Amino acid sequence: MSKHAITEAAGITADEVLRIGKLYSSNELRGIQKKLTSASGDLHKLANGWKMGAGLLGSLGDLLSIEQRDLLRSAAQLVDSIGHNVTHAKEKRVRSEKETKRRQDARDAQSKQLVARTFPLPTETHEELLETIKAALILNRARQLNTSYNPSEFNVYIRNELKTPARLHGHSVEQHRAGNVRSLRYFMISDLTSHLAYDDGSSVEERLRLLQEKVAEAVGLAALTADERETLRLWQEALVPAADRQEGQA
Repeated sequence: MSKHAITEAAGITADEVLRIGKLYSSNELRGIQKKLTSASGDLHKLANGWKMGAGLLGSLGDLLSIEQRDLLRSAAQLVDSIGHNVTHAKEKRVRSEKETKRRQDARDAQSKQLVARTFPLPTETHEELLETIKAALILNRARQLNTSYNPSEFNVYIRNELKTPARLHGHSVEQHRAGNVRSLRYFMISDLTSHLAYDDGSSVEERLRLLQEKVAEAVGLAALTADERETLRLWQEALVPAADRQEGQA
């Protein structure tokens, strides 16, 4: 069995650096690499004595014995050996990060396409606005959207969007409310896309299939809950302009 030189960091391989530093990004490894390079440079200056550019460290090195300078030179070589393997590990991490980004970009693009096809959710008519609210309510009940709210809380949240703000900035109350639904749609699309794109080892299609199963289970238990029916009723009334309501009552 060959014996490694004391100046060779045989135990610190690139793979060991990656194992121990599994949470470190390539930029963080690059920062460690720079520190090692700097430390090695300073040790070399001390070991080599004064030379042009060595500065005070070189002058201090002149005051050391030959044995001490040899010791510093060996230390510098050891640090160089560590730095070499950190550099190698950093390069591997760079390649890994590029591959991860390439894979995630592909999942993001595929997720956007699947969501656009599966959840088009137009919001031009009152009926389409109500369908968007209905979809949000069901997705939340299926625990596939805005899960920080339970279904009861989410209904309250959606009803609170009916409140009239102090200033409408030139919009009617109905336009403001329709805008709130369109904002809800934007959030839904974004959230669903992120959900499908999340890389847990399964494909984007598989994550969509599981989401649809959860929705089907929720709808199978109840097409709409009493809370959801009331929320939709309130919104249906609110989306009709006041003048049209008065005309209908006349």
